[in-house]
Amino acid sequence: MKRILFLLFTAIACTAQAQTSFSENSIGAIKLGAGYVHDFPGLNGAGAFAEYSFPLNEWLQGGVGVKRIQTAGYPRTQTVQEYTKATTLDFNLLFVPFHTDNSAFRIGAGYSFSFYNIRRSYAVYAVHTDLPSTTGPSSWLVQDAKGRLSGASLIAEYEYYFQNSFSAGARIMLCKAYINNVVLGGPFVSMRF
Repeated sequence: MKRILFLLFTAIACTAQAQTSFSENSIGAIKLGAGYVHDFPGLNGAGAFAEYSFPLNEWLQGGVGVKRIQTAGYPRTQTVQEYTKATTLDFNLLFVPFHTDNSAFRIGAGYSFSFYNIRRSYAVYAVHTDLPSTTGPSSWLVQDAKGRLSGASLIAEYEYYFQNSFSAGARIMLCKAYINNVVLGGPFVSMRF
């Protein structure tokens, strides 16, 4: 909790400094997006995110956001449906190597605090001493887990500005949602203040 408060106060202090230094894009933007999620055990699903982003200077941008992912599938057996449900609180820092009046490309990293709920299945093999080998698992052990975890994330996004206050783009993230990483990619819309 101390880390969250430290990052939040740092973001507020940077935003206050940015507002006095940069006149045109100084207040920030609200981004809302959704997209496809792939979980590395082989689960697929959907995710949504909301983020407040703010300029730190001409080449750096900060962001504080929340995202929710839900994946499900049968990656190991047709008898157990596995799933991942996670909500994360994200703190991001993006480098803006390319920007014009109409568009911007950003890459960066972030740190996430995840609250997850997962179900996984694991094969159980029966050992028979009178048989030369086993052909497959004799049963599947189901394990449910939930908890909290934190970790780093990588982000790349492209944004196109339609008007002074409205823009849209696409984002792809490799992020920590629970013990393994997930990939979330999809479009977003943004409203600048």
